[in-house]
Amino acid sequence: MTVRFETCMLMAMITCGIAITTTPVCGAEPTTPVDKQKSLTHPAQWHNADKAERVTDMSRCFPAEALSDRRHHDKWKVFEYETAEFSGNCISIGRESSAPDLTLKLGKQGWHAVYIGLSSITNLVRPAKNNVEAKFMSDPSYTRVSNRLDLASPRRDVLEEVFLGTADLTDNDLQFSIVHQMPARIHYVKTIPLTVEEVTQVLSDRAQTATKTSVATFDGFTWIHPFRPQNRADLAATFSDYRDSDFKTWWFQVGGADLVHHPSKVGNLMGGHLDSFPRPADREYVESVRHLHQQGIDPLQVAVEEAHAQSAEILVCLRAAGWKAAPPWEEFFSSEFYEAHPEWRCVDHDGTPTMHLSYAVEEVQDHLIDVYREALQRGTDGAGFLFHRGMPMMLWEEPFRQRFFTEFGEDPRQVAEDDPRVFQLRAKIVTGFIRKIRAVLDETSAGRGDADHRLKLAVSTFATRDDNRKFGLDVERWIEEKLVDQIGIAWFAFHTSGLKTKSGDTSYYESITNGTDVKIFPFYVGWKMPSAEVLLQNVARDYDQGADGIAIWDPNQFVNWQSGKQPYWPLVSKLGHRQRIRDGSLLYQPVATPLTRLGENHYSRWYPNTGF
Repeated sequence: MTVRFETCMLMAMITCGIAITTTPVCGAEPTTPVDKQKSLTHPAQWHNADKAERVTDMSRCFPAEALSDRRHHDKWKVFEYETAEFSGNCISIGRESSAPDLTLKLGKQGWHAVYIGLSSITNLVRPAKNNVEAKFMSDPSYTRVSNRLDLASPRRDVLEEVFLGTADLTDNDLQFSIVHQMPARIHYVKTIPLTVEEVTQVLSDRAQTATKTSVATFDGFTWIHPFRPQNRADLAATFSDYRDSDFKTWWFQVGGADLVHHPSKVGNLMGGHLDSFPRPADREYVESVRHLHQQGIDPLQVAVEEAHAQSAEILVCLRAAGWKAAPPWEEFFSSEFYEAHPEWRCVDHDGTPTMHLSYAVEEVQDHLIDVYREALQRGTDGAGFLFHRGMPMMLWEEPFRQRFFTEFGEDPRQVAEDDPRVFQLRAKIVTGFIRKIRAVLDETSAGRGDADHRLKLAVSTFATRDDNRKFGLDVERWIEEKLVDQIGIAWFAFHTSGLKTKSGDTSYYESITNGTDVKIFPFYVGWKMPSAEVLLQNVARDYDQGADGIAIWDPNQFVNWQSGKQPYWPLVSKLGHRQRIRDGSLLYQPVATPLTRLGENHYSRWYPNTGF
C-alpha cells in the first residue's frame, strides 16, 4: 500500500468515529511501540496474541485438483503431520514442481497479523534451501518466504513461524505459489486480530518517513538467476518484501561496468552469445533475460516502476572494474568494448598486464557515460558508481604514462609506486570522470523538463582517507564541488585496509560532510553478519558517529543466517528504527516448533535416510 492510501485509511478511521491513539504520521520516528521489549515481527508483540487462531489443515486450499497424496510435478502433495502441540495436513512441493497457485480462504474480518508455518527441508540428512511465495489477495505481488532454521537434534525438521505481514482480511484471502527449483512445505497459517491502536500504529509506521533511511543494493545477477522469472510478476516478487521496510534508497546495479540486463545499444548482456555456460546459474540468468526481452519486458524498467510504487528512490549503478572475468567466466563476464580495445588495458608497474580497462583513457569514461545516459531514460532517480568493485581503475599503462609525462615530465615507471604525484594524477582523472557523471545527470534532468530537480549521484568509497587517496578518490573535493549526494563507506574493498579492520572510518566521513547535504551510509554485508547482537552494537556505534543511514550489500531476505539463530530479514529491514536498535526490541527469537511426525516418519533417535 502506498503512503497516501494508508494515510487516507487512517483519516477514514477518525471520520467514522473509531477511537484511536494519536501517533506521528510522518517526519518523526514512532516513540510509542506496542511493546518495546518485543520484536516488531514476533507474534508475542500483539495485544491479542492469546486469541491467535491456527489453520493446520492446508488441504483446505483450492483448487482441490491441484492437491494429491502422491508426488506429481503439477500437484502439491498432502502429508499428515504432528507436533507436540498440534497436528494437521501440510502441503509439499519438490524442486521440479510446476504446481499451480493455491488459495486459502481465511474467512476473517478486519485487521490481523498473519504468520505462515514453514518447515525446514531435509536433503537426506542435512537441511536444504527452501522457498515459497505467499501474498494477500490485496497485494500487488507475491513475497518470497523461507524457513531459515537449522534442524533440531537428532535430525528433526523444525517449523518456523514466518511473519507475512498485517492486513485487513475482510474479503482478503491468502495465495501461495512455487519458486523455481525450490522445495517447500507449508504446515499452517496463524492469524492474530489487531486492536484499533495496533492498526493505527501499523499505518503510522508505514506512513512516517523518519526511519526510511536505509540503502539496499541489488546486483545485476542474483535477483534473476535463482528464480527463473518468466514475466513481470516474477520480477516484482523480488521487491515485494521491501514495501514496509526502512529501505527507501535502492542502489541498483545493472551487471558490471557496461554489462547490463536491460535492452541496450551501448552495453551487452552477460553471456548473451553463449550456448555453454560455466554454471547452471549462469545459464538460468541468460535464458531468463533472453525470455524477458522476447516478451518485451525490460528488467531495469520493472525495477524502476517497483521502486517508485514503494516511494523509494532508485539509482542505476555501475561497477568500476566490471569488464572481464578470468576463466571459466572469460566469455560470460566479458564486455565487447573491453575486447575491442586491448590497447587500453591496465599494466602494472613491472609491465604485467591486468584484466582492467584504464580510466586514464577518455574514451573509456565516455563509453560509460553513454551507458548511464541510456539507462537514465528509464526514469531512475540518479546514478551510482561503485568504486569498491573494484580497483584498479588505472595503473602504469601507456595512456597513464603519457598523461603523467605531460604533467610532470617523467616516466611514472621510473618513480616509486607511492610517489605523491601518482596519487595526484589519479585523483585528477577520477574527479574528471565524476564531473562527467554529474553533467549527464544534470543533462537528463533538463531533458525531462525539470532542470531544477537534482538527480542524485551515489558513490561507494573506501574505509579511510588514505585508502581513497591511494586510488584517486578525492572525496573531499567531490563534496566541495557538490558533485555527489550519497556516500557508501565500503570497507570490504579489495586492496584496502578495510578488509583487515572490517570497518570504515565513519567519524572521518561525518567530519567532511558535516554542514553539507551529502549523506553517509556505512556498509554492512548481508552474508557477513556474525550475530544480531553484534550487528546492532555496530549500527548504534555508526549512528553515534554521524551516519545518516545504513547501507546493506546484498540484503537478501532468503539467505540463511544461522549464527545466533536470528532470522535475517525482520532485523535488517528495520535498521532505520534507531530507538529500537538501542532498546533491543529488534532482536528476534524465532518461533520454532519441532515436528514429531511427517507422514510415515515418526521422528526419533533412529533417523531414516542413513541407508542411502
